[in-house]
Amino acid sequence: MNSQLTAKVKSLVTVLAFVASSGANAELGASGSVSVISTLQDPVNYGGCMARIDPGPGEIVGATTGSLLDCPLDDVFVSFDCLNFSGQTSKSSAQQMFQTAQLAYVAGEKVNVVVDDSVKLNGFCLVRRIDLLPKTIESTP
Repeated sequence: MNSQLTAKVKSLVTVLAFVASSGANAELGASGSVSVISTLQDPVNYGGCMARIDPGPGEIVGATTGSLLDCPLDDVFVSFDCLNFSGQTSKSSAQQMFQTAQLAYVAGEKVNVVVDDSVKLNGFCLVRRIDLLPKTIESTP
């Protein structure tokens, strides 16, 4: 991917995070590139499915405020809410986003996530969007 297209994609993610932002104290934030370092499934807690990301959601800078999102700093998990406890997304959409996180984990690829710090499941912030990033193509001599 050329650098102009990459810059446009990053700008679009930031704009989408800004447009989707809701609430006076809450904000959606585009994290940029993160790694999925583990996944979790629980039939009762955490919205049913979570991913551990690096950097963590508490290290994500909000698109509109420039300040860190209000997510736990001591943990690096985010919830997709596969059980639809929050009513913010459908179960199938949440499960598809979680599957994207699982794919990134298995493939060792990075993702962009948009995190909502106004919605928490057992204290963990909700993922509103996940994008699997294209593989980096290294030039060969």
